[in-house]
Amino acid sequence: MAIARSRITAQGQVSIPVAVMRRFGLAPGDFIDWDGYNGQLLVRKAGKFSLGDVATALGLQEGVLHKTGPELLEGVKERMRRRHAVR
Repeated sequence: MAIARSRITAQGQVSIPVAVMRRFGLAPGDFIDWDGYNGQLLVRKAGKFSLGDVATALGLQEGVLHKTGPELLEGVKERMRRRHAVR
């Protein structure tokens, strides 16, 4: 059963019902992601930071988005070892 129903305007806009905003912790200015899965439309609250944002903040090299979780973790550990090494 649906939580609420919205109508798409002629301009392609959709209003999010207050009940949905409260239930999922949405606020004005938040981003939502639109996706599809098995022929259904999925709408979800977007994360605050992408993996690319995190990689940039950590100073990791380009191409980091194609690494596995363990490879990323090892890269972060190595960066922290170098950054905090006793000189």
